[in-house]
Amino acid sequence: MITVLKKTIEGIYNITIGMLTVLKHIGRRPITSSYPEVVPELYPNTRHRLALTVNPDTGEHLCIACKQCERICPDTCITVIGDPEKKGVIKDFYLDHGLCMFCGLCTEVCPTNCIINTVDFEMSEYTREDLIYDIDRLTLTQEQSGFYFDFKGMPKPKPKPAKVPAAKPLAATSGEKGTA
Repeated sequence: MITVLKKTIEGIYNITIGMLTVLKHIGRRPITSSYPEVVPELYPNTRHRLALTVNPDTGEHLCIACKQCERICPDTCITVIGDPEKKGVIKDFYLDHGLCMFCGLCTEVCPTNCIINTVDFEMSEYTREDLIYDIDRLTLTQEQSGFYFDFKGMPKPKPKPAKVPAAKPLAATSGEKGTA
């Protein structure tokens, strides 16, 4: 009988403490925001959806197919396919956002700042296959790339030097022979 009375008093005490906490917070402004209507302010170093950048000035792809991001990824969610005929040119790039834990190791190791974390965190899809992005879905436009280079304070890439065609050797005229 005494334990029942003791438990009842303890229960009333705990309910009273909870109600006092609620009453104390009634007059305060809410801390949370109304998410879909009010988008939260995101900071440059937040880690959300990954994307591939292009040179904001020229539009050329920055990925050099070095595969450092593929090697360092602990989830093995990145697949880089380089062009077999041209060294340093990417042919295809796959990233499985369903496997990615957004650790940011791939963005840190990238020598050209090609792969970055964007501020896009709304990535819900109906199937897991829709979370596998190819190079077309991953690549940002020139304007988007320029925004992220400015937003994150990254140095803008220099354009690749134009290839100069090899000079043709001068042919000796028919009557003259070169002397050494």
